[in-house]
Amino acid sequence: MDINLIYMILGVIATVLVGYWGIKYTANHKAITNLLFFENGCISLFKTVVKDLAEVEIKYKGKKIDENLLIYKGTFFNSGNTDIDKSIIHQPLKVTLPENFEWKKVIIIDQSKDVNIILDYNESEATFNWDILKENEYFTFDSVIEYKPQPNTDKSKDTVILDITRHLTRRIKFSHRITNLKSVEKEDLPTKPASRFEFAFLVIYLLGFVCLGLYLSAGQFIYPNYNVAYEVKMDTTEIYSSIEAQNKNEIKLLDDEESEVIRRIDASNEIGLTGKLKTVKKDLSYWGLIGGGLLASLTLFVFILMVYSHFKDKALYKKVKLIADKYDDKTFTRAKSSRILFPFD
Repeated sequence: MDINLIYMILGVIATVLVGYWGIKYTANHKAITNLLFFENGCISLFKTVVKDLAEVEIKYKGKKIDENLLIYKGTFFNSGNTDIDKSIIHQPLKVTLPENFEWKKVIIIDQSKDVNIILDYNESEATFNWDILKENEYFTFDSVIEYKPQPNTDKSKDTVILDITRHLTRRIKFSHRITNLKSVEKEDLPTKPASRFEFAFLVIYLLGFVCLGLYLSAGQFIYPNYNVAYEVKMDTTEIYSSIEAQNKNEIKLLDDEESEVIRRIDASNEIGLTGKLKTVKKDLSYWGLIGGGLLASLTLFVFILMVYSHFKDKALYKKVKLIADKYDDKTFTRAKSSRILFPFD
């Protein structure tokens, strides 16, 4: 198979893969409205403070704390790249508790500068409204929640919840009517960006495709390929021709335009090789120019997007981590290496 054809096929395949990733990457990083929620804590006061200390008694509003009283704390963060203002809020953000859970107290304990949160709540819902929540702005609330299990009249159904904190975390719901906001992203903590080693690996990975594309295209001008041509005397005519072996007993002669001149059995004994040689520069591979140029251009475009996104995500991660560290000491998760190092997955 012609080596230029192989280069062309590889270039087309690589260009399609990189182009697909570039389109997907661009679509994921266009202007988006996004609201992130992460829990700062969900604890049972009884299990955490009182259970193992029989001589200790804690009261809330004059009543002794039992195992059904919870402290629930969370943060809403504008993780998109657009502001969320009242012009696109048709129904404010609501947080709804699971069945048999009741809000006892909800307060705003922290927010970005100049962010004004209007809070309203009843036993089942807490409503948060604001004039504008800009990119990277946030607010944090703290609350007291009571779990009130209803008497089970149907003995055939087991309604006992063994872990009320886990149940609350899984079943709490968010609702809203905010333009272009599909849903609230709920995470324990934001994903940590790629490490320096992983980022460096990905940079080398992409730059390798850029270099391959440049080699297939511009490289033909810098490092041209040559063939060796032999002087052949045919009758009274002397021409320079390249020689290719067809099989064990047959050779083919090609002129400068790579057109077949003659093919002979045991040709070396029948044609006049004078012994003179010269090097002939190969013609440019236009498939290599097109395929390699596309590969280099698309990969370079994706590379710029990746670098921009990496530093933007890193800055966002630091901001969110700073907020989270105020109220808890959970370890931030790290993105899976396979997703970072092999972006075509």
